[in-house]
Amino acid sequence: MAKSRRKKRKSRTKKRFFSKKKILILLLSFLGAFAIVYIVNHVQSIGDEKLNDKSTQTLMSKMQKMLDDEKRRVDSLPKQVKPKEPNKISPIVEVKQKEIEKETHLSEVEDYKASLEKQKQKSQEPKRIAKKAVYSGKPRLAIIIDDVAFAHQVRLIKKIPFRVTPSFFPPTKNHPNSIELAKDFNFAMVHLPLEALNHGRPEPQTLKANDTAETIKKRVQQIKEWFPYITHYNNHTGSKFTADPQAMDRLMKILKDNNITFMDSRTTKQTKAPQMAKKYNLKLYTRDIFLDNSTQKSLIREQLKKAVAIAKKSGYAVAIGHPNKNTLSVLMNAQDLLKGIDLVYLKDL
Repeated sequence: MAKSRRKKRKSRTKKRFFSKKKILILLLSFLGAFAIVYIVNHVQSIGDEKLNDKSTQTLMSKMQKMLDDEKRRVDSLPKQVKPKEPNKISPIVEVKQKEIEKETHLSEVEDYKASLEKQKQKSQEPKRIAKKAVYSGKPRLAIIIDDVAFAHQVRLIKKIPFRVTPSFFPPTKNHPNSIELAKDFNFAMVHLPLEALNHGRPEPQTLKANDTAETIKKRVQQIKEWFPYITHYNNHTGSKFTADPQAMDRLMKILKDNNITFMDSRTTKQTKAPQMAKKYNLKLYTRDIFLDNSTQKSLIREQLKKAVAIAKKSGYAVAIGHPNKNTLSVLMNAQDLLKGIDLVYLKDL
């Protein structure tokens, strides 16, 4: 009987597929495998993120390098770049240009006054070169507008109802459009920056009195390439340069070699332009009067009257003004002052 019960228990024990112990072992094994797979996938995803981050950083570094290279290229202008079209200037850029214009306002007048102060002759004009009346018709007056570089100046100059001669700065980063702007005129000049005795805001690549002939030659030829159709230059500032006989000797010879005519803005009494022009048998134009020693309209009108008087006495005269609002406004409304005078381009004197 007892043997029969033991056989029945053994039989029931054999019928269980897994024991509790085996089930627990299998469960732990499954959980362990799941944990390993999860950890491996998580580590791999972190690695991918790091790889992506590294790739992104590499790409950003390359883009930044490209931007830096382009900025350096732009900063090196205007030597190689073609200036932008004037009609593409935005209002914001034009406002900035007006601010720059305000800073460089009346530069020749300032240089001229500084040269007089140094010579302790503040109230005296440099002695004028004697002129002879050469025309039997009306006296002729050439009015030059120096320091032209911006589109808004060109628009105002074009409103003047008679001939004036604009003189354009060579292009720089601050005024890159002067080449294209000059093409809007039948006759224009180049405003060549020369070293001043005392001027705190010289133009880039201003020629200095101690520059070699090679330096001057390269500068003149560079400007000639920019303005191949312009044959008349006048000096921007230049009280130190034009008073130096060696510097003017080098400049006038190079201008002759390049078929360029010089107009002396006469920012100093000590100018050597007449002597060097005679040496190289060059035609020389010379300023008689500045129109805007002051920017008051009444005083500008008085200077214009003096220019007319010089023209009537000598047969012709050269006056220089600047593209400030009051000077241009006076010229736009100066018909009553100009009766009996022919207003001509400088080349037609």
